[in-house]
Amino acid sequence: MAITGMEKIRNILAGRVARNVYFWIILIYTRAEFSYTLVQAAFTAMQFTLLAILFYTNNITLIPVFLSRKKYTRYFIYYTLLCLTVSLAYVTTLKAALLYSPAYYPGSISPLVMGGETAIFTLSAFFIEWWPYLISLFFAGCLFAMSWYVMDYQRQQKQIEETKKEHLKMELIFLKNQINPHFLFNTLNNLYALTVKKSDLAPEVVSKISLILRYLIYESEATLVSFKKEEEIMHAYISLVLLGMTNTVGMKFSINADKDYSIPPLLWLPVLENVFKHGTNFIAASYNINYRFSIENNVLHIYSRNTFKHAESTIDMHKGIGLSNLEQRLKLLCNTPYSMQLTKENNYFTTDIKISLS
Repeated sequence: MAITGMEKIRNILAGRVARNVYFWIILIYTRAEFSYTLVQAAFTAMQFTLLAILFYTNNITLIPVFLSRKKYTRYFIYYTLLCLTVSLAYVTTLKAALLYSPAYYPGSISPLVMGGETAIFTLSAFFIEWWPYLISLFFAGCLFAMSWYVMDYQRQQKQIEETKKEHLKMELIFLKNQINPHFLFNTLNNLYALTVKKSDLAPEVVSKISLILRYLIYESEATLVSFKKEEEIMHAYISLVLLGMTNTVGMKFSINADKDYSIPPLLWLPVLENVFKHGTNFIAASYNINYRFSIENNVLHIYSRNTFKHAESTIDMHKGIGLSNLEQRLKLLCNTPYSMQLTKENNYFTTDIKISLS
């Protein structure tokens, strides 16, 4: 999506550089006088430059190089030396300004100094006026370091969220791509059997495969799709499989919703694949299959119950490719509660899935 001119302006005004500019404007406005002479203004500019050197050397160099890499001792040593240097230069500049213009007073940056600065350059006078600035600058730098940590933490959290979203997108694509070949394998086997028999149903099978593949390729990549479209593809898939069967008496399929919801695509496909794979791959007089896909009061319910060959009881059907992928998709897709229960009892396998769409 293209960014408009106003959005660019808002991003600039809310950006990191803009926030720094706002800070210095406020600091200069509250600390400086606007009746200074040119020389007094030059001294004031020198003092603010020293403050900027302290803050930005700390935030741009010392914190990323030492503190963020947990080199705490080296950071403390270098930061202390930086504060010593800047505070000494600051007090020296201030005393020079007072010596040149005794009436000059820019407003103290230290809450520990209440207008007691002098132009006296003796060691005792210098020390008395210097140490409050050292302490104030040290803690002011610490506050800037904390603000850097807060902004860096927010930046890292944003990157983590973006990485999670990208991972989610790639994971869903991967899982869908695993499902699609599985579907093709089953349906092409049915088509092969019909063509060997030279059945008149083969063209209809090709038409339905084309409909489903068109949906898989062009529409199912969306995060949400219409229930009506899913219903159409489900009916196409079911009729496609049933075309190759002669006895469908014991098979029941129900697909309905109380309105046209937007739902994640293809959640039903692994369930139906499992139903037909394990419910009809053995010779029997009749097959017992009950499949329901319903949405009511914002709850999507996928239910299936089918017979399976007793010899298959040794197979861990809970870990089949299709149902395993479905469970992964549910974990990735659903921000709301869901449940997925797979049970195998006697000669029946049951899948019961409920997803809250609200």
